[in-house]
Amino acid sequence: MIGAIQHMIRGTDSAVARLYLSFFKERNALLPFLFHSLFRDEREIAANVVDPLQRTTLAQFRQFIEYYLEHGYRFVSPADLLAGLELGGKYALITFDDGYFNNMLAVPILKEFDVPAVFFIATDNILQNKCYWWDVLYRERIAQGASHAQIYREAVSLKSLKTAQIEEQLSARFGPNAFKPHGDIDRPFTPTELKEFASSPHVHLGNHTAGHAILTNYSDDEIRAQVRSAQDALRQMTGVEALAIAYPNGGHDDRVVRICQEAGLKIGFTVRPEKRDLPLGPAAPGLMRLGRFTPHGESPIVTQCRTYRSDVLLYGLFRDGYLRLLRPRQFAQ
Repeated sequence: MIGAIQHMIRGTDSAVARLYLSFFKERNALLPFLFHSLFRDEREIAANVVDPLQRTTLAQFRQFIEYYLEHGYRFVSPADLLAGLELGGKYALITFDDGYFNNMLAVPILKEFDVPAVFFIATDNILQNKCYWWDVLYRERIAQGASHAQIYREAVSLKSLKTAQIEEQLSARFGPNAFKPHGDIDRPFTPTELKEFASSPHVHLGNHTAGHAILTNYSDDEIRAQVRSAQDALRQMTGVEALAIAYPNGGHDDRVVRICQEAGLKIGFTVRPEKRDLPLGPAAPGLMRLGRFTPHGESPIVTQCRTYRSDVLLYGLFRDGYLRLLRPRQFAQ
């Protein structure tokens, strides 16, 4: 039912965007985007070793970059945001969450088009070489014959817990080897690979907490430990001092923002789909609460890219209300 409603709203947004961009001048803004895994092709998606989430293939990722370059957008980095984005430009920012090794596939494309991207790393998975818990749930439940809807509902229910509690439950349910990676599709970077990855001039690393912690489930001291542990681990593995954080699952509130700023972070990203008005710089309000659009594999990428340029988007309102209903403590405030 929810999937059908999402599809209908996205279809409406696409139609409205086509009309809007035909009759009105596009408003200059920053469009941030969120990706997770990258797949070489549909066969890797069909292997069912990870939750496919957006189902983004390399061909789609390339097409996404080409589209915005052709429409006059400049891709920017966190440092560019802090240096300031002026009113006269159109800007896009690419982000990847979690720290999958398959993100290496993005580098040749980023280099080809000379565009930057930010990769937010959950450092415990790197250091412990363990799968991400949602992939364990997806892989094991698919093998048991569960539907995508069932798996989604189970994942939502787990998000009210701390990561250690989730992993404990899944290990008890699926066995002690459940978090062992199956191959390059589902595994995180190793520390050595992450250091090499970070050496690319097109790669910028960010904080995604130590344990992919939905921070609104944690006490102040626990939030502080999650954020600072990730900062320290990134510095030790790569020499990078992260400027930005992506709040896992978008979960943040005023205290989370305050603690992140105390740890030296200057930019924060949620999962709420929205454009950001210009100008933008280090003193701009809301820099710790930037939204992100999430391209998906359920409709042509060019159609989605056009939709994100519109100033009339119903999907963001639908998603906002739906997520607040499902998990009010965790959704961006």
